[in-house]
Amino acid sequence: MKILHTETLKRWGGQQNRVLVESQGLGQRGHTVIIACSKGSMLAGKARDAGIKVYELNMEKQAHLANIRKLIRIIREEGIEIVATHSSVDSWAGGIAAKLSGRKLVRFRHNLYPVGRDPLTRMIYAAPDRIVAISNAVRDALLARGIRNDRITVIHSSVDVDRFGGGVQDIRGELRLSPETVVIGNTSTFKSVKGLKYLFSAFNAICRQVPSVLLLAGRIDEPATQVFLRDIDADLRDRVIFLGHREDIPRVLRTIDVYVYPSLLEGLGTALIEAMAAEKPVVVSDIPTFRYFIREGENGLFFNPRDPGGIAEKVLWLLRNRDEAVRIGRNARKTAIDQFSLTAMIDLTESLYAKMIT
Repeated sequence: MKILHTETLKRWGGQQNRVLVESQGLGQRGHTVIIACSKGSMLAGKARDAGIKVYELNMEKQAHLANIRKLIRIIREEGIEIVATHSSVDSWAGGIAAKLSGRKLVRFRHNLYPVGRDPLTRMIYAAPDRIVAISNAVRDALLARGIRNDRITVIHSSVDVDRFGGGVQDIRGELRLSPETVVIGNTSTFKSVKGLKYLFSAFNAICRQVPSVLLLAGRIDEPATQVFLRDIDADLRDRVIFLGHREDIPRVLRTIDVYVYPSLLEGLGTALIEAMAAEKPVVVSDIPTFRYFIREGENGLFFNPRDPGGIAEKVLWLLRNRDEAVRIGRNARKTAIDQFSLTAMIDLTESLYAKMIT
């Protein structure tokens, strides 16, 4: 098969990771996968490093007409059979290009942001031959917007669980942290919807009772770090470490004792699943998305969203009950293996695409 993925977003996140790992997985099975994405995006660089052919376009609303023409040319020259779109802007250009070229169209839906009810948005969601939801929660949101269930296929995003297994060295030496230092951490982005401000507020109570370090990995500039630090007591601010973007997330996770994911709205939470695959005890916000795969006291602990006190209570319980933390971490990894296997994701995606073109 010959597949073209389109993606608008320039930064890195679970959505871009899904495009990349799917492209790699299908490529390893002999299919041709090409990516059309924004100029200078992190996806473009990572895809090229992985040996995937990339077209860099100006993925802006103002460039819709130009991008439609360019994508039609790519589709025809590369003999593309299936076009898979991922973000709003590229879904307009990619969707129209696929339809004008007579190719099959798949629209991926990665998040829970409301789907518009205006006629143009309804049209763009009516155009795909199939809509892929990356989680059950995303499917539920689509159903609530009136999209028929028989048009939706749930294929969970996944992680390479082997990459997050044992044998990975931590970065305590790099950070000059002793093996005994307690590390609370998170590796998601710094968007407000991730709820990290509540983790910062909770850290004050955690650190007062159990001296610890707050470790965060994700792209952030200096002015933004100062905004987050406002929620930390002045005498504890030197215990917060901003790593910035890291390519060695398995090593970062190996350094963390308790992983906190305070997201307010989440399509799935790839960073969370990576932490689970790394056998970390996880403390997560009690939102519908996570209820599909987190079971309280078995493979994670819940707290009410926007509740720093709840975060602190659950983290401190894990730090004071180390045997239970180890058990929960082991169960978390088993969940990642059983429910978010990379092989299963590639199998299901390959099967869907094959059925669409036969």
